[in-house]
Order: sequence, then structure tokens, then C-alpha cells
Amino acid sequence: MSSTAVGRISWNDRSTSPRLEGDFLILPNKTVSVGRDDAANDVVLPDLRVSRCQLEIFCIIVDEECKHAPLVFVRDRGSSNGTCVNGQLIGKGTRLSRAKLLEDGDVITIGTHPDLTLKYSSLLHMQPSYTLSPLQRKEVELFKDRYIISSRTIGDGGHALVFLGTEVETGQQVVCKVHDISHYSTESQELRRIRQEATLLSTLDHPNILSIKAAFETHQTIYIITELATGGDLYSLLSRHDRLEEYTVRSIIRQVLRGVVYIHSKDVAHRDIKPENILCGVTPEVPLRVMLSDFGDSGIVGRQRMKSAVGTRFYRAPECYTPGQDHDLAVDIWAVGMLALQLFLGCEEFPGLDSILFQSQADVEAYVTLIFSLPSYHGRISEAGKNFIRHCLAYDSKERPTARQAFRHSWLQEPKDDRKLFNQLETRNVDLWRPQRAMFPVIQDLRAESLLSIGRGAPDMRPGLEDMVSRHFADRISTHPAAPGIHLLKER
Repeated sequence: MSSTAVGRISWNDRSTSPRLEGDFLILPNKTVSVGRDDAANDVVLPDLRVSRCQLEIFCIIVDEECKHAPLVFVRDRGSSNGTCVNGQLIGKGTRLSRAKLLEDGDVITIGTHPDLTLKYSSLLHMQPSYTLSPLQRKEVELFKDRYIISSRTIGDGGHALVFLGTEVETGQQVVCKVHDISHYSTESQELRRIRQEATLLSTLDHPNILSIKAAFETHQTIYIITELATGGDLYSLLSRHDRLEEYTVRSIIRQVLRGVVYIHSKDVAHRDIKPENILCGVTPEVPLRVMLSDFGDSGIVGRQRMKSAVGTRFYRAPECYTPGQDHDLAVDIWAVGMLALQLFLGCEEFPGLDSILFQSQADVEAYVTLIFSLPSYHGRISEAGKNFIRHCLAYDSKERPTARQAFRHSWLQEPKDDRKLFNQLETRNVDLWRPQRAMFPVIQDLRAESLLSIGRGAPDMRPGLEDMVSRHFADRISTHPAAPGIHLLKER
């Protein structure tokens, strides 16, 4: 997969005589820039209707097992004429635009000029590894007036399949996370976890948190609709770049901590922060907006005792390995420290990943010192960066900084010129972000309708969808602004 072309773009300019035409290949984890300026683009279209920097087409590999077709996106790069896909404008002007996921046969046009086209052809005709069941195909018809769910899978994991969808009102592409709940009992913890994720997301409204749009529960399935992160996740970012510069790592960690400060203000611990759960909202290049996602393992401090050994090994704080020991918001700070280590390592695995067990601060310090001595770290991380990581990786959770304190660490704030650039980027992210419109509580109950649609009577209903999580946030909403923490934090 690493060297095999996943698609071809055939371009055609019928306004000239003779007609100009050509093509180029789309490779895994690569970006192709298109425009009129030969110094700023990989593919040059010498037509005056094409902007100097018109568009870019990039590929993201979802999984190495090839269970899902590669994702090929097109994005406008601030062109004057705009970029359209199948006649629909996807971006124009200086405003940063989101990318559009391409399907086989899609036609890209430059503005309203139908004689200047780029046609996408997929070169990998893969049979889908997963499909909606016949019953689920009927169930999604119940909300087709709002969302149309396609048969294309774009991921799986966390006991769910992920399908591409379209929001009817806006025409925007969305994600539909499909949870089969037919084999869960009424009191199942897994069923509660799925409902909790949808409920939590409906109350979290922040540029660095994945936005939920809607959720539907039938007698067999829970469907969670979220925005489509068109830049993939941090793992795919690392796959493209292998090594990230320290400035880029700092930018990512700042944004992650903005999201963590926000959720901690609502007493929510994420408990599974890792590269795969941090999404790139716009492109897989040097990150613009990054977002925390996958709140299935999250917990609420004060409303429930957090004892479960959830999360992913090595990103999981030491206290989570002690049976019966409570943990709190500090588990996320440990994970942020480990995330920073991973971003410097790139796709390289942590040494001793399967055997390391931290039982004291001395163990942590010895391991961190080992990591910093690796060739991949040599000359790439400052003393301030090492100090930040060590602060986050305090063995005693009480010795770790809060999310706000971590954000104010000198590594993320100095020098002043860097802080100014970070703030400009993050202010732009806020300006481009749009608050979600999901209503609280977010899960729409379609259980009766789903049974009637297949000719069965009304069910013996499970208990109401409201639970402790919903009641907690109903209280919190009354005392918190709609989206606290959106405005830039005071730096010092």
C-alpha cells in the first residue's frame, strides 16, 4: 500500500485549441498541490482562470490492514474563482475551507467553468469489509430527512463501525458511528458507555472537541452523527511526516490542552488521550485545528468513582493499574505527557512497550531519561520541552499540574514571538469554528418506530435514555456558559 497509487486525477481544459489534458496519480499519505504558479504547485494548470494556489488533493490511509478504502480529499486553497465538486462549491476566497471526501467518478471544476475539469478515478476497487445489516439499512431510513448514510465505511473500532454520511440541510459530509446494541442487556455497562459518549458530546462545545450533530437509538442500534475531520488523526499525521518539529509538537499540545482545560472545567476526564483519538480538523499537514474525540471511556469526577482500568496501555496513568484505586482528572495530564513523547518519536514505538511498569518516580525518571537519549530525540527537543514532559509524568497524581497549569508552562508560552504566532493560529481556529447545533439531550428515541417499520408492535421499552450522566450535565448547563473556554486563555 505504501507505494501503490490509490487514485488518478485526469484533467481536461476544453477551452483551448488544441485541447489541453493530462493526469497525475494520488499516492498514499501524500498531498498534490494544483495551481497556476509553477513555483508553488506540484501540478501546474496554465489557465488564467486557475488561481496561483487553487486546490490540493491528499490521501489518508485509514488502516494498514486495508479493511477500508483510502480516503482521498480535495480542498480549496483560498482561490479567487472557488473549487467545486459535482457542481457544489466547497471553498473560495481567503477563508480556510474544509476538504471534501472524493468518490470514484467525482468531477472537480474551477469555479463555474465546466470546460476546465479534474475527474477522480479510484484505482483500488475494494469490496467493503463491513456493511449495514438489512435491518440497519431500514433503520437509517427513519432519519433520512436529516442524514443520508452511505454504504462507505471509513473506520471501525470501539465496538462500532464508522460510515460516511451527508447532512441533508447543508450537503456537508458527516460521520455516522454505528453501534450494534442488540446483544446488550438493559443494564449493560457497554450500553451505558455508548449513551454516555453521545450525551457528553452534546454538552461539550469547543473548537478543540469533536462536534456531535445528532444521535438516534433504535431497538437494535445507536447511531451517533458527528462532524467529519478531514485531516485524519495524529497517527496518520505521524505516518506522513515521521518526525515533527518541536514547534509543531508545541502547537498540537497547546490545542490538546485547550480541549482538556475545557472538559476538566466540566469535571470530565477523557481517560483515553492518544494519537488515534486526536483528529486533524482540516488537513493532515502542519496542524491547524486539532480535536479530542472518542469519549467512550470518559468519566465524571464527583458523580461516580473512577476505578476502571480504561484507556490504552502506556498512555494510562500508574494509578489506573492499582486495583480498586480511585483516579481523577490527573490521568489526562499523564496521557498528555506521553502524547508529547510520542509526537517526538513519530511512528516509532516506545521501547519496552509491553513490559514496562512504573512503580515509582524513579522508574518514570529512568524511562524518560532513556527516551531522551534515543537518536530520534537528539537535538530535537529543548530543555523546556523535557521539563514539561517530566512535570506531566509525575508518578504521584497530586504532583502533576492541572491542565491550566500545564498550558501555562514556559515551553508552551515562550519565547514571546512564538506565543504570538500560536495565538494567531488558535484565534483563526476559533473564527473558523462553528458552535454545534445538537440539542440536549441529544439521543432521539426511535425504538418504537424501528419496530413498526419492520412490522412488529411497540416494544417493551428499556428505561428512559436519561441517566446519571444526563442529569449531571443538565445541572452543569445551568451554571456554565454554552461554551466556556472558547476564548483564548490568559497566557500568564
